[in-house]
Amino acid sequence: MKKKGFLWLLVFIFIILLSQDYLFVDWELKSSLFGFPQWIFYFLLIHILFIVAYALFMKHFWKE
Repeated sequence: MKKKGFLWLLVFIFIILLSQDYLFVDWELKSSLFGFPQWIFYFLLIHILFIVAYALFMKHFWKE
């Protein structure tokens, strides 16, 4: 159980670090697909990754 807890801690820390994109990405001001800014797709990807990770976390830790 403790190894699983540590693994989940690493997963969520990794997602938090991904959300700090201003530290390692310099987004250009040009538009991309459908006129949205380029960073919006990265933003959506991080949120989808978080939702999937949280759903799996809940499935493993709050079994019924």
